[in-house]
Amino acid sequence: MKKILQLIPAIALVLMASSCDSKSKLAKDIDGTWASSPERLSDNVGNSSSIIRILEFDKLPDKNGGTLIMSGLISVNSALPQGDAIDNPISFTASGVATISGEWTVEDDDEITIFLDGSTMKIDVDPDGIVLDYNVLTGTSAPDTTTVKPVLAQMVKKAISGGVETKFFNARKIDDIKIKDNMMSCEIDDYDITLRRQNVD
Repeated sequence: MKKILQLIPAIALVLMASSCDSKSKLAKDIDGTWASSPERLSDNVGNSSSIIRILEFDKLPDKNGGTLIMSGLISVNSALPQGDAIDNPISFTASGVATISGEWTVEDDDEITIFLDGSTMKIDVDPDGIVLDYNVLTGTSAPDTTTVKPVLAQMVKKAISGGVETKFFNARKIDDIKIKDNMMSCEIDDYDITLRRQNVD
């Protein structure tokens, strides 16, 4: 019995070393930039909207964690409501970029926690990138795009903000992480997601 009790501290040290090694391995493996496939963004943005998540993990030296930039490449395809300035049906496509910064820390061999700084949140929709598709069958003239596009960009930005914030701030934890052949499968906000490592030589 005495010998067994003497072995307990040694076993504990081995287990602690193994845990540290697994955390260090995950921190090294996840370091870099990862991109998801398109995900549905929100039902509040017309016909369809999607987001591609970009996660940039920057590991700090001698730490099982570091800084994080989370980005979203957003695509919207919808219809513009008729009104005083628009008297014929128009569909449009628009794109935007959302970014936020934060920190990440490895918790165990397949889980990291994330802290995002809300003050760094930024969403941009470029008016020049909006493409309008007019209904030429009506025979009516197209509206002045110099007026329509900036207004539409603000409308899209407002509409996507809620969905983007939900996607970002619900990502407090990434778990069930498995990395193989530059692919990472994991769970974010209890949803299965697969990301591909970017800028692979």
